[in-house]
Amino acid sequence: MRPGLLLALLPAAAWALHPLETPQASLEAVTLIGAPVSAPTPIAAPDVALPTGQSAILVIIIDDLGNQLKEGRQTVSLPGKISIAVLPHTPHGAQLAKEAHRSGKDVLLHAPMSTLDQRPLGPGGLTAELSEAEFRTTLGAALASVPHVQGVNNHMGSDLTRHTEPMRWLMAELSARQLYFVDSRTNKNTVAAAAAATAGLPHLSRQVFLDNVAEPAAIAERFRAAVDQARQQGSAVVIGHPYPATIAFLQDVLPQLEEQGIHLATVSEVLALH
Repeated sequence: MRPGLLLALLPAAAWALHPLETPQASLEAVTLIGAPVSAPTPIAAPDVALPTGQSAILVIIIDDLGNQLKEGRQTVSLPGKISIAVLPHTPHGAQLAKEAHRSGKDVLLHAPMSTLDQRPLGPGGLTAELSEAEFRTTLGAALASVPHVQGVNNHMGSDLTRHTEPMRWLMAELSARQLYFVDSRTNKNTVAAAAAATAGLPHLSRQVFLDNVAEPAAIAERFRAAVDQARQQGSAVVIGHPYPATIAFLQDVLPQLEEQGIHLATVSEVLALH
């Protein structure tokens, strides 16, 4: 897509778009340490009749990469400009990040953050109990574990993203490293985007979760909702996971988007960071 067209389609304040709220417990139940509790065996992806309307931009981020090589590589090989979020200190995270970078995709650190129900975070977890020095050291080590990292989004985080001071530390560290932030919005009371704005940090916020129900029909319904919102507001940010049903759906639908006026863009393209 031509850079001029991307800028023409992008709203002046893309990060202020209203999200389609997703229940907190439902999200974190399926994203624990990068794997769903129970991912059903996918069937053939249904035909998807997308909402019609004006041209729009869709940002798709696939979270939770790093623990499973097969699903990670299937994600990296998805067609088009998607972004991937890699968990820190995982067996395959560095390799997948390098492969994604070579294929022109954005690479984010999927930073584990504390939850209201105290779910285990795995390596690199950030909590409100850490001192500022501990917080910055943990974050720095996590960033160092993901090559070619361009930004950060939160893995879980229904607790931590409510706390102003840790979010201020986070945005200061990202600003110093010239990275961006995407608020996954796992809690409607998140202050993460506000902290990023205060710090002058480039940022976006999630509008739609694609696969809280990892079944083809449910994924198709959420994708239609994302396209509808993008057509209404100029763009939308979608987050999904490397579930078999999600990968199969995206393999089928992504090649059809451009001809229907839906333009895929990476996070950095939308934020004009390069």
